[in-house]
Amino acid sequence: MKTIRSAVAIATLSLMAGCANLQGQTQEPGPDVEQLLSNQTQALTAALEQQCQGYEDQTLAITALSAQVETLQGQVQGMQAKPQPAKVECPKVNPASPIGDKMVLGEVERVFVQETGMAFETRVDTGAESSSIDAQNITLFERDGKQWVRFDVSNREGDKAEPKTVEARVVRTAQIKKGAADGMQERPVILARLKLGSYVAETELNLNDRSHLDYPLLLGRKFIKDIAVVDVSRKHVQTPNEPKGTQ
Repeated sequence: MKTIRSAVAIATLSLMAGCANLQGQTQEPGPDVEQLLSNQTQALTAALEQQCQGYEDQTLAITALSAQVETLQGQVQGMQAKPQPAKVECPKVNPASPIGDKMVLGEVERVFVQETGMAFETRVDTGAESSSIDAQNITLFERDGKQWVRFDVSNREGDKAEPKTVEARVVRTAQIKKGAADGMQERPVILARLKLGSYVAETELNLNDRSHLDYPLLLGRKFIKDIAVVDVSRKHVQTPNEPKGTQ
């Protein structure tokens, strides 16, 4: 800016010097020399001021860009200095841990039935409503005016496979639909006390010939409902906890 203003001053002085030289010379008829010099001075001054304004605009633009560059550099430095988040590892979960207030069961669990004194490999089936136990030689009889049932049961395990005769009171007779061709089947139902892991509860067991099935005991929805969820991809999630002295 100062350089441009100095140029304007030098140009003006040059014009004034020219005027002084002209004053010492004989002027011939023509346009007014003073007016001509004045017009030229004004035109030159206007041109220089226009250039000066352009220079100032460029200077402001460069200053603004410099400020933006400094801001971006500061942001980059801040990002580089920002500490990286710590690696988060999910805690290992015990598959037998409860989900909410419900325990987890596998597709197959080991269940102790107090009335039989034996533990059974048990199929956990959410598709079945009621629970059932493999019973052979089922015989109904009356005791003290109540209906009872006598049956043989085995857990099918090695030396423990010897059948055991059990007697229990019949609490009701269940109507079970076997299929469209077979129609309805009547089964005596007893009340049994089951132990699964640390959980103990009474439930109804209908007596049925399950010798053609893989598991002698089946747990249905009535036992599972409200107390457990089933993970069909696992087996024996709950640790067996059989009373001492059982077969």
